[in-house]
Amino acid sequence: MNWNIRTVVSLAILLFLAGFQSYAAELKIAVIDMDKVFQNYVRTKTVDATLKQQSEVYRSWIQKLNESMLKLEEQFKILRNDSQNIALSETDRETKRFEAQKKYREFQEKKLELEQYSQEKSLQLKELETKKREEILKEINQEVKRRATLDGYSLVLDASGKTLNAIPTIIYFQSSMDITETVLRDLNRGAAGK
Repeated sequence: MNWNIRTVVSLAILLFLAGFQSYAAELKIAVIDMDKVFQNYVRTKTVDATLKQQSEVYRSWIQKLNESMLKLEEQFKILRNDSQNIALSETDRETKRFEAQKKYREFQEKKLELEQYSQEKSLQLKELETKKREEILKEINQEVKRRATLDGYSLVLDASGKTLNAIPTIIYFQSSMDITETVLRDLNRGAAGK
């Protein structure tokens, strides 16, 4: 009886391994450097340039708001100092004090406007960047799937990733498995037609 159990278990293991080996023989694997594809895709560069240009427009306006705010602050300080100048009459000092308070409110309003504008535009840029990144990644993934289907790959692995120990996730692969350049070429060719 003991012999029969060993025979059955051994036979089951052999059948499992034989089935796995035949599946592995049919498994066709490709490797791609998604980071390289993303960075060298024409649309990525176009979107980056557009975002940088928009960022410069926002930065320019922020700089103008900041200059205006600093000018108001300087005017406030002059009026405040004048309001404390004992060489001026009490009426003139009171007028300067009132003007200083008014200028201070203008300064605070400008400061608030600057902070709100800066936060709002920073958030808008971040959201736009995220949206564009997702669109580009979707295009890349579609091209990878198209290439995998066309060439009969069962599995495509990303070689650009790193583990928590900063070790590449894929230690070794044959260069014939790398579809990075093919996918990148097809993507850029497709982007040129748009």
